[in-house]
Formats: sequence, C-alpha cells, structure tokens
Amino acid sequence: MDAKLIVSFRKEFPRIRIEGEFEFERGFNVILGPSGCGKTTTFRIICGLENPDEGFIRCCEEVFLDTRKDIYLPPQKRRLGVVFQEDNLLPHLSVKENIEFATRKAGGKVENIDELIEHFGLEALKDKKPKELSGGEKQRVAIVRALASNPRALLMDEPFSSLDFRRKMSIMEFLKGLKFNIPVVIVTHDPFETLFLADKVFIMEKGRKVCEGGRELVEGVFSELLKLSGAQPSF
Repeated sequence: MDAKLIVSFRKEFPRIRIEGEFEFERGFNVILGPSGCGKTTTFRIICGLENPDEGFIRCCEEVFLDTRKDIYLPPQKRRLGVVFQEDNLLPHLSVKENIEFATRKAGGKVENIDELIEHFGLEALKDKKPKELSGGEKQRVAIVRALASNPRALLMDEPFSSLDFRRKMSIMEFLKGLKFNIPVVIVTHDPFETLFLADKVFIMEKGRKVCEGGRELVEGVFSELLKLSGAQPSF
C-alpha cells in the first residue's frame, strides 16, 4: 500500500493566503517556519479541522478531500493520529484508560492495550492520572494514545513547545527509537528539533512552502550560526 500523504491546498484569509503542495513519505517529515507562516493552518486542513478554499488530500490511496469533486471526509473517518501542543489527556482517567478511550473512539480494538503500553515503556505509568505525570510523560502518553488505533499517519503540532530542553530531548529520543512505517508530520518553528528528527524538511514563509529537501536545508542554517560564533561545524 502507498503510505504517502499527498496535500495540495489554498486558503484565503483577509491578510494572507496560505497555500502549498506537500508529499509526506514514511518517516519524519518536518514543516519548519516562523509563527504566522501558515504551518498550523496546514496542519488543521490535513486533520480536517479546517476547510481550504481549494484543495486535494490523499493518504494511503484514499481521498480525504477533493474540492473539485465535492469530496470531504470528516476528521473522525480519516484515521489520523493527532498530537497537539497540549496533551489533552482526560484528567479523571488513568494512562491506560486514556489510551483505551481514544482507541474506542477511533473504532479500534482495545484488547492489545497492555501489549502497547509495554512496547512503549509505560508500564510504570499505566495506573497514574495525568496530574501525577511530568510534562514529558504526559506527552509520551499523548503520542502513544495517537498511535493506539493504528493510524494511517501521525501528525504533531509543536509537540515539544511546552517542555524544557531535557524533557524535549527525552521525547525526541523516544520518537527516534520508534520504527514508523507511516508518515509522521511534525510542525515546528525550531531548527534544532528539525535537525534532530527530520528525514524530509518543508520550509514555509509568509503563507507558502518555499522549499523542501533533506537535513541539509537546516544544516546550512546551523553552519552559518557556527561560523558567526567562531565554532567549527561537525555535521
């Protein structure tokens, strides 16, 4: 099966037009850009939380959106794992119950939850409530919860923005250790996160995708910073 996520859209706002064409492949795809460049709008359109004026989205050979043919698949039927800036865990449920609830809501099976919890190293946390978890632990649970229903793609919007550097590194190393056979799309403003995670990079500015490529796009930014500081790059 073709695991690619193909996205093409245009969305008009009073002061800016957001548009772009993206082809997200298996592995880590990072959309990098400053605040207000259109990253989150792109994210919301892919998830089905916002509609473009024109657009086409296909994932795993199923069309989610085609404005020309009046096709629109609602968010709950797209089978996408979604992680937002905030973990959005239900405070009255334990870690295990949060994962079970999300799996049921997505129409998945819950009999393998214990196996999933063990696979992702959450055994020590499974009976705890969100208030008992650190910020990094909450975000790990949010990621596992998004993966529990076997999604076609995993989408993450600034998932590390509320974490300190140590917790951010812990979560990114956790993600890098997972074996993804689906597209993982991460939206961020942070070049370091991009350099650490990305297999493929998409850079957005002023509402448009301006370029795409591999890690070299971000390595160039760091090389310039290192030259200014007098240090030697070690890429």
